[in-house]
Amino acid sequence: MPNLHVNRKSLIVHREHKQKIPDERYTMNHKHGFTLIELLIVITIIGILASLTLASYSGTQQKARDGVRKSDLAQIKRALELAKSDCSGNAFYPGTTTPGTTIAGAVNDYNNFLKPYLPAAALKYISSVPVDPQNSGSQQYGYNVGGSTLATACPDSAGTPSSQAGYGDYLLAVLLEKTSDADAAKSANNCSTKPNFSNYTGNGWYFVCNN
Repeated sequence: MPNLHVNRKSLIVHREHKQKIPDERYTMNHKHGFTLIELLIVITIIGILASLTLASYSGTQQKARDGVRKSDLAQIKRALELAKSDCSGNAFYPGTTTPGTTIAGAVNDYNNFLKPYLPAAALKYISSVPVDPQNSGSQQYGYNVGGSTLATACPDSAGTPSSQAGYGDYLLAVLLEKTSDADAAKSANNCSTKPNFSNYTGNGWYFVCNN
């Protein structure tokens, strides 16, 4: 059997120096937060978006209230047009005993007028007396009468014939919140010759009158 000679010197053992791989479960990831400038930019953007949202909501609410105002005046117009048939003479409209009510008086006079002074026959044409959605300050409905006048032409609230004045013309007015409303300018052109029209100055006034 042949002898095997091993040169021990030729046997070289290489020891590998293994690096210890850190366990990710125990390592901490250090992340940087927002800088002050980034926070200010975000806050500014949020503020702008909030302002735009509030402005849009406010504009929608104003438009909705103006729509109610236009509808109310149209309803009153129908009642007045029907009520004139209850008055004697040449198609008179019921009104106060003082023709040509001023703008200041028109606001209060109108709100106090329809219920107690509108002829009983006219009340059957309108279920309730409408008031402005805000109903304060300049946001109230105005009623003006004038033109040809007959002292005792219309029945009173009790239905007594020919006991209050009748007028040939009337003007209903309200100040819209959207002063640039196109209908306001159009209504002004249609009613510019009606009683006390010149008392309503500025933009945004919406008018309804007899034809």
